[in-house]
Amino acid sequence: MPENISVSSDLEQFLKKKVKTSAAKFPRRDARYFEHYTSIKQRLADKYYAVTGAALAQSDGDRYTKHDISHVDDVIQTAGRMLGFGHDNNSPAYKLLHPYEVFVLLVAILLHDAGNAIGRKKHETKAAEILREVAPAAGLSALEQRIISSIAQAHGGKMEDGNEDTITGLMKDPEPNIGDIKIHAWRLAALVRLADELSENHTRADEVAIESAGTPDLSLLANYYCLVINPKIDFIGKSVHLVFDVEKQLLPRVFRIPKDDGGTEDIMFVDYIARRLEKGERERKYCNRFLAGFAGYDRIRAKLVIMENGREIDSVAVDLEEVGYPGLSKSVKALQPRFDACVLRDQHCKDAAEDQVT
Repeated sequence: MPENISVSSDLEQFLKKKVKTSAAKFPRRDARYFEHYTSIKQRLADKYYAVTGAALAQSDGDRYTKHDISHVDDVIQTAGRMLGFGHDNNSPAYKLLHPYEVFVLLVAILLHDAGNAIGRKKHETKAAEILREVAPAAGLSALEQRIISSIAQAHGGKMEDGNEDTITGLMKDPEPNIGDIKIHAWRLAALVRLADELSENHTRADEVAIESAGTPDLSLLANYYCLVINPKIDFIGKSVHLVFDVEKQLLPRVFRIPKDDGGTEDIMFVDYIARRLEKGERERKYCNRFLAGFAGYDRIRAKLVIMENGREIDSVAVDLEEVGYPGLSKSVKALQPRFDACVLRDQHCKDAAEDQVT
């Protein structure tokens, strides 16, 4: 059964407007780019995003967070907020995009996670293969396909030498041209990558995975993370605000997760959140290298709220940003010692803390 797709986001409607009013600014002047975009989205929703959940579970038995078309829509929405939609009196970044770049950005977002339908491992590398399948109907040239798929692929993964700088690794030319149209490829890739990082929310949590007894702990943590997070993009303040509402009973729970060396480690949920925040801060700083002066963000402001019976009983706040002379970033715990699973467990879960001692 065909997936129900929406093309009502600010960014998508901006493309629709630009195709109608600025057709001469696209590589082909047939004013059909919004129609092509819609057909690509429908095809990817039906063939790829409709089966990503089953494919991910089958590939390694894991239960990931949702990777369906709703996640794609979340990333589109986040990218729009990062570009300043709704802030027309404050020099929004989206007005600096060439009309064709809007199309490139949106198709790259459509592609970025479609490879999960084939398998989680190196899913980002499947972007070119998938675009080659859907491109002929949209009349995309080989050059267009190469640029768009590279932008999509740069959202994650590593280069063959282990380098995580995929933006400059995959695209040697930061501003390739299609005819006389300049594409700010590095900038668009950074926008896709950071928007993807900031698009976690409660709708992405798989509650079946949370409630199932056999769900691996790493999947449980990822789904709990989505369940408790509430993100906000502050375009005017150039800040990302993340609030985590964590129930008290989660504080003492220990999860066992795999390590890169093949072993395992035990971790509690608050420490997992701290680890994810540190990753998000690395992504913010990395992407800001390409977004500065366009749609850069200067800090992540996080607040951990401890809840009991629907009531807030404690909160811990931390700001992640670059201050002073550049150097190694401080950890979340170094910046805010109370943002620590054991500290909060001992404070709020007396019985669990005593069990650890005995």
